[in-house]
Amino acid sequence: MSWYATIFRLQEVDLELLHIQRRLGEIETALKNDTELVAAQRTSEEKSTAAAAAQKAQKDLEFESGRVRIKLEQTENALYGGRITNARELQDLQTELKSLQRHKATLEDQLLEAMLACEDAVAAAAAAQETLRQVQGAGDTAAQVLVSERAQLNAQLQGLQGEMQRLKPQIPPEVLDTYLYLKDRTGGIPVARLNGEVCDRCGVEVLRATLRKVKQHEVTYCDSCRRLLVAL
Repeated sequence: MSWYATIFRLQEVDLELLHIQRRLGEIETALKNDTELVAAQRTSEEKSTAAAAAQKAQKDLEFESGRVRIKLEQTENALYGGRITNARELQDLQTELKSLQRHKATLEDQLLEAMLACEDAVAAAAAAQETLRQVQGAGDTAAQVLVSERAQLNAQLQGLQGEMQRLKPQIPPEVLDTYLYLKDRTGGIPVARLNGEVCDRCGVEVLRATLRKVKQHEVTYCDSCRRLLVAL
């Protein structure tokens, strides 16, 4: 293999390595930042918190309703038990009884609303939890695919890196230095191939003197884009 073919292959390996490294970066980002999973987790937490608050509100109203019911029974017993005969005390008890009855009715309405709200909140929390479970399941499958792809890419990466180390000693040192110099200045493509009499990178026809040098496997540059020009 001439150094022309070797350096062109080196460029192919470089480009493949670049593609793999970019893809590996994308995979790492995808594995770390699953926006759908994060959103599902946040929604599930919010719905669970709301359900817990609704359950607490219902229990508080149930407790208050029970307290008022007991107080109402005690007041009725005192009013109708016959032990109290004082007219003023009886009037006060009647007033308290009516107040307790109104409060009891209000609490019953509030408790009914709280029970309905709690039922909705618990159902919403359960639905959000199920959505999270489904997203996690899909995420696990997607993650497994990405992890598998990452392993394959890392294996390819090692193989290409090994090939690169074998290729470099086959290229004249001064040519390799030129390659590395041009690499950062040509978008990672420092080598162009001669296609007939035209540079395949810039599409410009080369001069006859340049064409002659290329065919003699001399170090030659494209007259237009200044890349290393090789004939394969």
